[in-house]
Amino acid sequence: MGLRQERLADEVRDVLAECFLGGKMSDPRLESVTITAVKISADLQLAYVYYRVYGDDKGEQAQKGLESAAGYLKKKLAKSLDVRRVPELKFFFDESIEHASRIEELLKKL
Repeated sequence: MGLRQERLADEVRDVLAECFLGGKMSDPRLESVTITAVKISADLQLAYVYYRVYGDDKGEQAQKGLESAAGYLKKKLAKSLDVRRVPELKFFFDESIEHASRIEELLKKL
C-alpha cells in the first residue's frame, strides 16, 4: 500500500472511530462496535473497514447497522477529509483475534 493510501486509511479510521465514541450513533446495533482497521483500494475509491463487536456476539446485527449507517458515515467523512471523492465504505468483521489464537494453539501443539 502506498503512502497516500496509508495516510487516507488512517484519516478514515480516525474519523469513523470518532463517530462511534461516546454513544454518538443512535442505532442500538452499533453500541459496542469498534473500528479496528481501514484499507483503501489502489484507486482510492473503496475503503475496506474492519470492525469488532465487544460484549455480546452481535456481528450480524452490527453488520446490518453499519450498512444502514454507511450514508451517514460517508457524509461525516466528506466533511472531514480533503479529497475529491469520498471512498465507498465496505464493512468486514475483523477475525484477526480468532486467527491469532488458532495459530497460537497450533504452535503450542508443536
